[in-house]
Amino acid sequence: MRIQDNVKAAKLLHPSKANLLHNLKTGDILQGTVKQLFPNQRAAIQIQGSQLIAQLKASLSVGGKYFFQVTSHEGKMPELKVMTGEQHNGQQMTRHLLQQLGIKENKLSFQLASALVGEQVPMQRSDLMQAMQYIQDNKISQKQAQPILMELMKMRIPVTPASFQAVQAFQNGNFSESLASLESSLLPGQQPMLRASLEHILKGFPSEQSAVRAILSADAQAAKPVLFPLLQSLGFVSKGLDRQAWTNILQQWNSPVTQTPPNQAAASAPFTAGLEEIKGKIQSILATQQQLTAEAKPVLQQGNNTAALMKQSIEAQFPQSFSDKGLGNEGNVRQIIEALSDSKNFPMLERFSNILGTSNERAMRIVLTADAQAEKPVLFPLLQNLGMVSKALDKQSWINALKQWNPPVSQNQGPVTAPFTSSFEGVKEQIQSILGNQKQLMTEAKALQGALMQGNNAAVQPKSTLAAEFPQYFANQSPVTQESGTVRSLLEALAEPKTYQALQRFINIWIASNENTIHDPKEQFLQQMQWVLRDAGLNAENSLKTDDANTMQFKHLLLEMLQSSSGGISRDNAQQVVHFLNGIQLNNMNDSSYFIQANIQIPGQKLGVSKDIDLHFEGKKTADGRIDPEHCRIIFDLNLHGMKETIVDLHVQKKSLSITIYNDQATTPVLVEKLRPNLQEALESMDYHVASVTCKPYTEAEKQQRQAIKTAEERPGSGKVDFRV
Repeated sequence: MRIQDNVKAAKLLHPSKANLLHNLKTGDILQGTVKQLFPNQRAAIQIQGSQLIAQLKASLSVGGKYFFQVTSHEGKMPELKVMTGEQHNGQQMTRHLLQQLGIKENKLSFQLASALVGEQVPMQRSDLMQAMQYIQDNKISQKQAQPILMELMKMRIPVTPASFQAVQAFQNGNFSESLASLESSLLPGQQPMLRASLEHILKGFPSEQSAVRAILSADAQAAKPVLFPLLQSLGFVSKGLDRQAWTNILQQWNSPVTQTPPNQAAASAPFTAGLEEIKGKIQSILATQQQLTAEAKPVLQQGNNTAALMKQSIEAQFPQSFSDKGLGNEGNVRQIIEALSDSKNFPMLERFSNILGTSNERAMRIVLTADAQAEKPVLFPLLQNLGMVSKALDKQSWINALKQWNPPVSQNQGPVTAPFTSSFEGVKEQIQSILGNQKQLMTEAKALQGALMQGNNAAVQPKSTLAAEFPQYFANQSPVTQESGTVRSLLEALAEPKTYQALQRFINIWIASNENTIHDPKEQFLQQMQWVLRDAGLNAENSLKTDDANTMQFKHLLLEMLQSSSGGISRDNAQQVVHFLNGIQLNNMNDSSYFIQANIQIPGQKLGVSKDIDLHFEGKKTADGRIDPEHCRIIFDLNLHGMKETIVDLHVQKKSLSITIYNDQATTPVLVEKLRPNLQEALESMDYHVASVTCKPYTEAEKQQRQAIKTAEERPGSGKVDFRV
């Protein structure tokens, strides 16, 4: 149940007077009650639970109810006109209103208008006509449609089939249940990347390795892998691997072996370095994205000899390519430059890095296998471009290699041989390093890429970020020619935003599968919330233009499935999840110049709760438009196994927290007092302190709003004028 639909939780969301006035639009019709008359032609009028001061030019009576219409909202003070005379009978008022609007009165128009009046929803004639027309055209019952139409009108969203279905799914559905239904309806081998994403958000991978393997395998199975060539361009996957070899390696990346002695080098995962090393390199690339892009683009654009454009960032990242050892690897150097020049590669690396950061090798094998089996793999070619997977592998070889990579269930069993050009930990660290230096790497790679295109000498160019991230390619001033494919692909990858998007999504899942995260409820909660905000695809429509960069974004995967599937229960379930995500988008944000409201729904299955976790956030904005962390409010609407229905109302005022817990369990106050010292200690470590923690019966939430209205009614009428009538 959404917070807006939970009557008790919704009662806590009493609208402020400032918010009401800000949201008024010309043509809005509202009902108000005159509470008091004051000297100088002023009156206190209650509208939507807020008591406002009006400068009167019309004759009004105390206790009278009127319909007002906003005639002007220009300047600082709204102007309203009286639409109907004083009335005390609600039904008669609604009939008069319909007459004033020129709308024929019938059962549909009367009931819909009455419902809007009862809920104190501002209405416009065009919206009312549109809502009635939708009901008639689609032959749906008014009882079914009314709450959905009212929500659309509250949000001032036009009534269309898409918006109606989105709000309907959002109001009546459950995020976790919708995702679980979709997962269970997928056929074996169908939509491998979507299946891997569902496993991540519903259950979580048991380890970093299993997460990385799943994502990379799904990418390798895609029609056009993204991660596989990207990781090859970055030198994280051997360029000797083709797609099939990469897939094979990922499938084989799961066999336990004896633990490696401390003084012995760690065995490879499917990368050119260890898993931790690759994760670190990806994170480093993401952290220096701006520099990497800036360095990579000029090379590609100018076409000069890359020796003159060597940047310090690229040298640091790929020293082996530009050291004496790297001579003769011009093709590899070029591919790295091309990969780093493409900013679209970095988000994919970031996703991959997140998986690496919180997963063991078994999880990573699952991820890589799912990627490899996708129609268009992402991770497989990306890891090849980054030098982490051998470029000798084709897609099938990569899949076979993944099959043969059988990592241990527990990280304590020690490292294993995996299908990378270095150890599993090494690959992880390298990816994290790339992500951490994304800006510098892209800058340097683009400069080098430009030099390659023009064939000019570029030996004098700095390349600090590239050298730090890819030392194998950029450790000295050796020239790189137009035929240096490795460097070119690297620079192209670093110059594209999609590189960093791909890496970011990959590293997100990687990190979320870390053993420490799996067993930490706080980290699990934060990871789930970040998935909704970052990876679920709430901005998918805007990001679809970047093509490959978003093949790991959840909504993109759903839309891809809908386009390629002709029917069946799995398609219907995918469509329902898309409607639900659209509903989240419509309900997600209410933003103004001074205030922001946001609603977030977090799937609860992975967190061990049966219902979605609903959050409502309210906050002030600072002068520069940022959210003020010292003045905000968060409402948690929960349904817990033991405590059952629970509302937590959290107010933050200048580093001071006031917490009210609404719950009917007799043991709740005792539990709260037991946990309070731990809460205080944790908050004090972040320079916050607890002002109060209050437990109230669940039914008290509704009384809270009535008290707020009563307080507003008792305010004197000598304040400033809010609007003119």
